[in-house]
Amino acid sequence: MPVVCLVLAAAPALLNAPSVMEEHRDIRQSITYSRYGHTIRLDTLPAARWDDLAQYLATTAPDVLHFAGRGTPDGGPRFVTDDGGEAPAAVDGLHACVTAAVARGLRLLVLNACWTDHLAKELSSIVPAAVGWQAEVADTHARDYARSLHRNLAAGESVAKAHATGCLMLGLAGCAGLPQLHTMPGQLPEAHFLIGPEPRPVPRRQAVKPRPYDATSLRKPRPPLI
Repeated sequence: MPVVCLVLAAAPALLNAPSVMEEHRDIRQSITYSRYGHTIRLDTLPAARWDDLAQYLATTAPDVLHFAGRGTPDGGPRFVTDDGGEAPAAVDGLHACVTAAVARGLRLLVLNACWTDHLAKELSSIVPAAVGWQAEVADTHARDYARSLHRNLAAGESVAKAHATGCLMLGLAGCAGLPQLHTMPGQLPEAHFLIGPEPRPVPRRQAVKPRPYDATSLRKPRPPLI
């Protein structure tokens, strides 16, 4: 069974809106060219609305849920509305959706949007691992993190290492406020992998060839002492 990654590209077609479809493109390319990218199925909900997420979760159980869009201070992530605008999702409703998804196999929640750290920390009580941002984040930095995170996850790295690599890259780019990784109590992010042992090739071992018999290499007996 492939690892299923759902990208919620939840941004309206408005001026200064995040480039969420570019972020989806970055994620797709990162996964495609990684070592185990062939084991990951990438699904996308463009211009995602609340009911899109509920309908998707009714039929599909993702391993990763990646939200790309805007957040709300002390509120939920913002989804596209029917009139072309955007509005924050109700936190209680999002909590119920994530709880149902975890029961069916959700292992990683990435809230790649401003002011989502409080929500990621809260949801880490039910999902094994969750990522969020404490403050505002530039669109380029959010995309850089998404690209690095998914590239390393698809290469077989642990959630902890993939997140740490993304943060190191953001530091080099001059990003001050880094995303935070939260895990469920009892979960070790260093031991949390999306790519299991099944697709990993077993290293080949070279057969040991017996050495040819060489009589001259035998030690001669020492003469007895008189």
